[in-house]
Amino acid sequence: MNGQQIVHCPQCGGNKVKSNAKGAFQALLALGILFCITIIGIPLGIAFFIGAFIVKNSKIRLKFLCLECKHDFKIDQDTYHAYSKAIQ
Repeated sequence: MNGQQIVHCPQCGGNKVKSNAKGAFQALLALGILFCITIIGIPLGIAFFIGAFIVKNSKIRLKFLCLECKHDFKIDQDTYHAYSKAIQ
């Protein structure tokens, strides 16, 4: 619960926020595995794997959504690092 004290919504001040980057990473990884099952889909699977790791390391992980007021906002890099350390 320590991560909830770090990131707050700038509009309503709520601490119930979520990042969509983890979901995008998992979806692209699952599609990559699914396409790699067939021989024809291996190039597409590799492309999805590369896309998943690009999403994981991109600035999309700095975007959060407030679950209370549905406000979409970005946080800075230092706040994200503190947040990711707190939730692990």
